[in-house]
Amino acid sequence: MKKKSALAFLAVLLMAVVSPAILPKRFVPAMAHSGLVLSSWTWNPPTIDGVIDEDEWSMAAKVNFTMEGFPFNGTLYVMNDYESLYLAAKITDDDFGTNESTADAFVFVFDNDNDFTGFEVGDDVLFCWSISNSPFDNFFNETYWPEDDSAYGGTQDGFSKASGDGTYNYFECWHLLNSLDDEHDFSLKLGDIVGFAVVYIDNNNLSGAWPDFDDPWHDIKIAKPFYQGDLVLSDNDVYTITGEFIINGSIIVTENATLILREAYVNFTQTTHNQFNITLKNARGGNPRIIVDNATINAGNHWYFLNIELYENSTAQMNGLKQENSFIQLVLMDYSSANVTNSDFLKICSYESSSVDIAYSKMGSLETGIQSNVNVTSTEVHSFYATGNSKVKLQDSSITYLLEIYSSTRQTLIDNVKPCTVAYWNYLQNCSVIVDGGFAPNITLRNVYVANWSFKFGDSQHTIIYSSKLRWLRLYGSSLASVFETYITTLELYGSSRLNATDSKVHDVILRGSSIIWSVNSSAEADTEIYDQATIYANWYLDVYVKDSIGQYVPDANVTVKCADGTITARGQTNMFGWVQLTVLSFIVNATGGHYQGPHNVTAAYETYENSTMVDVNENTQATVVLADFIIPEFPSVFALMALLVSPAFAAAMLCKSKKASKRR
Repeated sequence: MKKKSALAFLAVLLMAVVSPAILPKRFVPAMAHSGLVLSSWTWNPPTIDGVIDEDEWSMAAKVNFTMEGFPFNGTLYVMNDYESLYLAAKITDDDFGTNESTADAFVFVFDNDNDFTGFEVGDDVLFCWSISNSPFDNFFNETYWPEDDSAYGGTQDGFSKASGDGTYNYFECWHLLNSLDDEHDFSLKLGDIVGFAVVYIDNNNLSGAWPDFDDPWHDIKIAKPFYQGDLVLSDNDVYTITGEFIINGSIIVTENATLILREAYVNFTQTTHNQFNITLKNARGGNPRIIVDNATINAGNHWYFLNIELYENSTAQMNGLKQENSFIQLVLMDYSSANVTNSDFLKICSYESSSVDIAYSKMGSLETGIQSNVNVTSTEVHSFYATGNSKVKLQDSSITYLLEIYSSTRQTLIDNVKPCTVAYWNYLQNCSVIVDGGFAPNITLRNVYVANWSFKFGDSQHTIIYSSKLRWLRLYGSSLASVFETYITTLELYGSSRLNATDSKVHDVILRGSSIIWSVNSSAEADTEIYDQATIYANWYLDVYVKDSIGQYVPDANVTVKCADGTITARGQTNMFGWVQLTVLSFIVNATGGHYQGPHNVTAAYETYENSTMVDVNENTQATVVLADFIIPEFPSVFALMALLVSPAFAAAMLCKSKKASKRR
């Protein structure tokens, strides 16, 4: 259809609203849509008084328009809240009609079902008149004329006001999104899109349309809740969010206010990590609260971090909180408390004297510190980090990656700690922990699966670890620890800490400061990183056998082992079988590299007889030293052996004789 015919039809059609006539045929043009979408949310509905206040309409979506072929141009404003659609227009017009013959009107024509077909039965037409007592809310009825809703059993579900200043005419109106009258009105919900065009009537005559009716129409998208800036609750405010809520700012709950998220989807428009947050603080004698009953938080849709932070005596009751494309962290400080069920978090942190109960939930990590009190039931935790004097109970749960305990103690004895399901284990009891001025978390596990264990010690003394398998062991300050028959994936030492490792293995080693590792029959399987003045002293076992010239083992022989520079590294005495096991320094490793201490000189001496041999001790090694020209005297050996055999028999005989003498008496 040509534009001329469309406009001619529209002229007749629109004039019929003022002077109804009969159009004998149906007119239903097919339309594409232009791609222009106007959408904006407002929390502050404007006053519909015909005066477009820039503050009232500051949140509106705005677009400038020009009506083709006519001298009219201006600005269109669109916004909505949960219940209503708000529309306004400013258009160039040097007169303002005040009676029926000079009336002006700004008209919104809608494609209710957005099917690209206009002027269908039921489609809305809103007339914003410059005169009073003219119907605002109209629809296309069965004869395809725009008719007053109320004349056909409907209601006027909105109204309009207008004004003029000699340069512009101004029109404001509102209409319900859903009047529950589908026969006469559109029915729109959040997120819906409706096609539209606008028409201007000047002095009761059609004067222009935008877009022209043969051109693609534009769209209005019903915006979802959007809050610009920080949402601050105070005093006894109770603020409930349901459905989708978009906020370009933080939510701050103070004093005795309450924030409720119920069946809500909250979208923070962050463009970086932790740009916004939800914070409960400044109680001032009150109790800031957050209540969550099935809600999802999106922190910007780019896996950004967002914190929910509780201070002072704030409280949180959270059931069914989920995170979407985001990392949500719950942080409790001071004396705050929380109850969390059926929820997902990246992290929950409980510090100072805060407390939290967690059940049937899932989180990336759990951190506890100072004097916090935490109870966890039937929950999956990826990593759990405990420090301070926190008290933590986990039951019927799983730690799928790491349990790390950080303490500063005078004594800790760790035995047979390995990945497994723990029926019962208490850190203070099972590890015989003596704090004595330091700190140690009181952790209790009941029916808890632990995938990996990690221990950190700060300025701790007398820490002994037996027969265990650890993911991490970290020593800080002046800590001193010993490990026996233990496997450690990553070992880290800092400050002036020292570790004695015996019969153990480590995968990776990192040393800094002036820390020291003294290892015996222990090794690193992969990387060793040494910085500053840190040093590793690597020792191996050397089994020394001493024989005489005819191959007899020599007991009580003195054995000395020297490094290549003549330093004595080990000494000992053979047993009755002529054997002694010594611990020999093999390598000194520091930031400059590894320094071999061999070959080693092994010297054996018995009375005036002595001999030596050279041995490379770079692993567990055996060496034999033969004392030439020396034969062990047989008598002393035979006598000693007979003494061992005869002495018990002699003692038994004397005891028997004593008993017989006693009976005769």
